[in-house]
Amino acid sequence: MRSCIEKLLQSVEKALPILCLRKVFQMGDTRNTELNKQVTIKDIAKKAGVSQATVGRVIGGYGSVSSKAKEKVLKVVKELNYVPNSIAQSMKNKRTKTIGVVVGRFGNPFFSEIVNAIEVAGAKLGYNVIISNTDEDPKKELECLKTLYSKQIDGIIIATTLSPDTVLDAASKKFYSGSIPTVYIDRELPFLQELCVLTDNYFGAYKATEYLIEKGHRNIGIIAGTNTSTMHRRIEGYKRALMDNNIEPQEKFIRFGEKATVEEGRQFTSDLLINNQDMTAMFALNNQLVTGMLKAINDMKLSIPTDLSVVGWDDFELAQIVNPPLTMVTQDTEKIGTVATEKLIEIIHSKDVESNALGERRIVFNAHLIIRESCADRKVEWI
Repeated sequence: MRSCIEKLLQSVEKALPILCLRKVFQMGDTRNTELNKQVTIKDIAKKAGVSQATVGRVIGGYGSVSSKAKEKVLKVVKELNYVPNSIAQSMKNKRTKTIGVVVGRFGNPFFSEIVNAIEVAGAKLGYNVIISNTDEDPKKELECLKTLYSKQIDGIIIATTLSPDTVLDAASKKFYSGSIPTVYIDRELPFLQELCVLTDNYFGAYKATEYLIEKGHRNIGIIAGTNTSTMHRRIEGYKRALMDNNIEPQEKFIRFGEKATVEEGRQFTSDLLINNQDMTAMFALNNQLVTGMLKAINDMKLSIPTDLSVVGWDDFELAQIVNPPLTMVTQDTEKIGTVATEKLIEIIHSKDVESNALGERRIVFNAHLIIRESCADRKVEWI
């Protein structure tokens, strides 16, 4: 009984400071009514001497505002301790301050880096991000889009799994080019008018193939995955580099997968090496395929670059620490994710979404070849 009473007293003692604080707040100075009422955009506009529309643009992070006006607004916001009411804003603007991101496989370092950049850029502009993973499955992708539409999000950023020659029925097309502003990344659908932010895949593949040719290689295997515009453009760049150097592209050196997985990379590499013993170099077109390629080369007890020269696409940590370090084509994932997010939010705040108010169709960044130690010179006489 004594211990129960002691515990009760201890609980009361712990609660006393909280009760006292509550009493202090209740008895506190209420003379400053400006701090005790709910501050509105109208209050800020009046005190800053600007329009409510200007205050909205500053707080919302959209549109153009002079630096002087922005400074005034932010000063008053700080003075009045203004905190935006996200629920009220959502009801008034019919916006949720949320964007959806749809990617093929989040486990792919390329996509995870882009998603991270999108989250950072979105947060700076006051937006939350919902991430959907399609596993490179078109049916799953459509379901992801339907779910995002049902949540009435403000915009979508998507790396589509669809091939460039896909024919969409009207019911499906409205989710790829519908009422919700959409920006495509990495992969584009030529039959849609939406903005696409991507890398120059053709040029990147051309330069990597040309580099191998300059080192004396003619029989160059290439492994691709996913039937997307991205992979098609890389294959085209590879073929053009060969033809520009009087080398006829041969289908026996090309393997095209469905999901660009590590396992596909492993199978394709083994198949190419077993069936093409005259092949001296390989080019893997994403980092998952690179990992599979390395596994197959290790399984076959081959040495890089003595037995086989290799180049990969999408630089990642493994490429830098393996022995020897791999020559890779790299893309600016941070820039792709950041620009896609900023452009999407510009479109969201535009009054003319359907006609693409930004007037842009494609934003293309350069690919870069990082030369390391995975390619050897092959001295042969070309006929």
